[in-house]
Amino acid sequence: MVRRLRTVVLIVVLSAAGLLPAAPAAATPPPPLPVQNSGVVTRQDVAPQPGSEPDTVVEPDVAVDAAHPDVAIAAAHDGRFPDGGAVSISVARTADGGSTWHHRPVPRITRATGGSYDRASDPVVAFGPDGTAYLSVVVFDTAPCPNSPSAVLVLTSPDGGRTWSRPHVADSSSTCRTSEDKNWLVVDTSPQSPHLGRVYQFWTPFLSDAAGHFVGARQAVRWSDDHARNWSATSYLTPLNHETQNSQPMITASGAIVDTYFDYGPATTAGDRRPGSAPHRDAGLAQQVVDNRGDIFASRSDDGGRTWRRIAQVAANGGGFAPGVRCCLFAANIDRSTGIMYVAFHGAGLGTTDPVFLAASTDGGRLWTNPVQVSQGDRTGVQRVNVDVVAQNGTVYVTYGTRTDPDAAGGTVQQQISVSRNRGSSFGAPQSIGPVSVLQYAARADGYFPGDYIGEAVAGGRLYVVFAQSSAPPPSSSSRFHQVIWGVTLRP
Repeated sequence: MVRRLRTVVLIVVLSAAGLLPAAPAAATPPPPLPVQNSGVVTRQDVAPQPGSEPDTVVEPDVAVDAAHPDVAIAAAHDGRFPDGGAVSISVARTADGGSTWHHRPVPRITRATGGSYDRASDPVVAFGPDGTAYLSVVVFDTAPCPNSPSAVLVLTSPDGGRTWSRPHVADSSSTCRTSEDKNWLVVDTSPQSPHLGRVYQFWTPFLSDAAGHFVGARQAVRWSDDHARNWSATSYLTPLNHETQNSQPMITASGAIVDTYFDYGPATTAGDRRPGSAPHRDAGLAQQVVDNRGDIFASRSDDGGRTWRRIAQVAANGGGFAPGVRCCLFAANIDRSTGIMYVAFHGAGLGTTDPVFLAASTDGGRLWTNPVQVSQGDRTGVQRVNVDVVAQNGTVYVTYGTRTDPDAAGGTVQQQISVSRNRGSSFGAPQSIGPVSVLQYAARADGYFPGDYIGEAVAGGRLYVVFAQSSAPPPSSSSRFHQVIWGVTLRP
């Protein structure tokens, strides 16, 4: 059963509980977060291949070791292809809070790094309770159907990203009738959970019939209790014939899992191209402009991922886009200290501005607040590009890019962060971080491509933000692209 509260009820219930206090009428603006480090996290490590875009690194994720906040790992596409995926995946590690980053290609993923697949995509990183790091990637070949395999791989690192295991196969397909895509990985780190240390691998299998017509895209999950070496059978969260995307799971202190995701409704043969979808598999489908407008729903499992039930609609029109740019999946995170869940997203059906909004749940995903607007100064000609959210000790950090001058060769993007000190009830003025990104020099994928997502992680006294940053190529370069992953470490 899907349930939502009206605004008037929401204010009474949550304020009375003291969980989301209203902001003071004359609240003092919070001071800017101190910037501890700011610089390049990773740049292209592998040689470009025919058809790839030289000097492009894009679509990063980042994770921090909660027991050692100076230790963090970031991962990103290395050498983007405009029709999907990358030559390889780059990983970067820091052991000094982002003062220095050491980066290199992930071994044994694609043929360019000693693996057996043509391309890789969608890197996601996470830490387990024992300090083990996990890296999840999607890999695929570009051979024509039906001989076009794809897989979801997971690697582990026992030493903060210095070394990585061989890839473990979480799921695979040998035919393009099932195309593995848009993975996300989380680890249960709650000492009270009966599944402490369990690794959950979510992904989206895109399905087609024998004639090649698109028939659905489900949210799927498997789990491992032995550091990704062996995996459970697949459980499904959504109906077979629905087009869904972008699992963003959160784990409660009791070990329950709440997954939030887009559901665009019953699938059609039109094959709409959503952010994060698999364009390399869509050759037989109609090519359409990227549009990630859709409703965000939440499903919950109380038995370790085996069974799921849809419990709420988080937001309507929970996706936005910047014209001419491919970007902008929503993000979700749980504050472990308060148990409050947060979903940050663009859009709400507001058209050309698509501000950043935040919805929250204090009861394990069953009821969600009406969205609070995070961004400020939204107007025609200003768009928000990508979003991420993390929370710690009742403070919520939402980061996003602000794009201006879109008609000037794509315009520029300034990464910003907005902070709420009252559990997401209101946000202060945005703080700009890192250098301006010039989209003219960014990768291309159905438009300028700063990535379908960016990365943010917080633990102790460290808040890490990673994002694609593009600028004019150096004089020594023959590429028309120049895109790196930039990282900023702040004191929360």
